[in-house]
Amino acid sequence: MGQDEAVELSARTRKAYRVGQGSWRLWASGRGVPEFPARPDHLQQWLTALAGQDKRPGTLRAYHSAVAHWHRELPGANPAHDPEVLRLLNELAEQAAARTSAPEPPDPLRWHHICQIIGTAHQPRRNQPGRRFETTAQARSRGDTDIAMIAVAHDASLGCSQILALRWEDVVAPEDGGLGQVRVPNPTAYQPDVAPISEFTAQALARIRPPGTDGGQRVFNFSANTVTRRTKAAARTAGIDPTNITASSPALGMAQDLAEYRAQMLESTQIGR
Repeated sequence: MGQDEAVELSARTRKAYRVGQGSWRLWASGRGVPEFPARPDHLQQWLTALAGQDKRPGTLRAYHSAVAHWHRELPGANPAHDPEVLRLLNELAEQAAARTSAPEPPDPLRWHHICQIIGTAHQPRRNQPGRRFETTAQARSRGDTDIAMIAVAHDASLGCSQILALRWEDVVAPEDGGLGQVRVPNPTAYQPDVAPISEFTAQALARIRPPGTDGGQRVFNFSANTVTRRTKAAARTAGIDPTNITASSPALGMAQDLAEYRAQMLESTQIGR
């Protein structure tokens, strides 16, 4: 490291110390607690408050170092080096890492949610260039596709990659009505090779199939990001909080619908005994 770079680093460190010490002094003066020498329990309260403001672990450590540097010539133990203060710093860093690595699980889209989506899917949205509203025809076409995609993902418990891998030759939609079925693309160990779909879903898929379509063509010819975006938009329009809605939400909803159905059947069986 050259002399100029060392000077620049030293200047940055001095600035960081001023910011960190200023944060501590502002917090302490606002609560009527001693700024110097600081008490370890007050430093813990300050660091916890900073973490509650979404300060990153690196920022917390920098601010802590600033206060430790300020107290470096204090007779006796440095309050910033108190074991409980250091333990808290590590704990706050671990909590921040856990929040980053463990995103919120998706919310389910159960059948009653899908019924809400069906009722609002054809409302024109600002999906066009320049944020213009769709025409009635555009909204009808887009809504039909959204309904078919979300309904089949629910009935057959399809993940995003399986939705995109679905081809028309995988879909059986009887012309005379009744239940249909889909061959599940790349089924997991917990999925059947073929899954039943409701008469409604079979008809929804038949409605969006262009005449003369080759069986090898994909049913939903767009990207994974588009699957999630369209699912979120459909939920939002239906009055459902889209924050934790993902492409997996319909399949998760089906799992919960089945669990509730099984519980109801078990309860009916026990009542009849």
